[in-house]
Parts: sequence; C-alpha cells; structure tokens
Amino acid sequence: MSELVPRPNRRKLGLRIARAFLLTAASGIFWLIIWFLASMLLANFPNYQMLFTVLAWGLLFFTFAIALAEGTIYKYLLIIIRAFFLIVYLAYATNNGILTINFENFALTVEFLPLLALMIVINLLDIARGLLQAIEFAAQSPKD
Repeated sequence: MSELVPRPNRRKLGLRIARAFLLTAASGIFWLIIWFLASMLLANFPNYQMLFTVLAWGLLFFTFAIALAEGTIYKYLLIIIRAFFLIVYLAYATNNGILTINFENFALTVEFLPLLALMIVINLLDIARGLLQAIEFAAQSPKD
C-alpha cells in the first residue's frame, strides 16, 4: 500500500525565498540611504553607528523572516516579536527618552519622553493587530 505523502514543492519554496530576499534587499537599500543621510547629522552622537546598525539589522532580519513566513501563522508571531523588539530597543537606545549629546564644551540634553511613549503605543497597537490577524488566520478553514 502506498500512502499519499505530500512532497515539498521546492520551486514554491525557492520562489518564496527569492521574494523574501528581494524584499529584504530593497529594505536594506532604504536603510543604507537613511544611514547616509542621518550620519551627517548625528556624527557627534555617541554610539550612533552601533545603535543604528543593530536597529537596521534587526529590522532586516524581521523583514526577511516575515516575507518567508507569508501564508503561515508564523508571520503573525514574527510581527508580534518585531513589535516587542522595537519597544525594548527604542527604550534602550534612547536611554528611556532622555538623550544627552556632549560637544567639546557644551552638553545638550533633550527629553523626548512623550515621543517615545507614542512610539511604544504604536508598537503596542501593532502587537494587538498581529494578535487579531493571527486569530483570524487560525479561524479560517483550510483551502482544499
């Protein structure tokens, strides 16, 4: 007796990986342009390059993973994890909304706690949206 075992469609997987790669490459070019523009303005900010690099690579990872997980429940899980990553990383990178820049004989302290709170609320809404989309995806009947 032969059982009908669904074989993985390698062409479909290859196209999914290629699509995820192209989407990530386009996003990477966008982050590179942002880095070039922002590096001129924030050259005196301490640890700017490291903080921006971690943010950009983290978001590029999530872009690739979400595009690769298209059509599965894992896509929504990755959206929720990305929102948590952004909340924690933005709070860490901005020192909880207080930014201090030291020039030669001048120290500038900027408090933008309301802006950080707004970014956190936006990411919390993204988490709620991801949860609702995951519930909706799980409630759909499988396609024949």
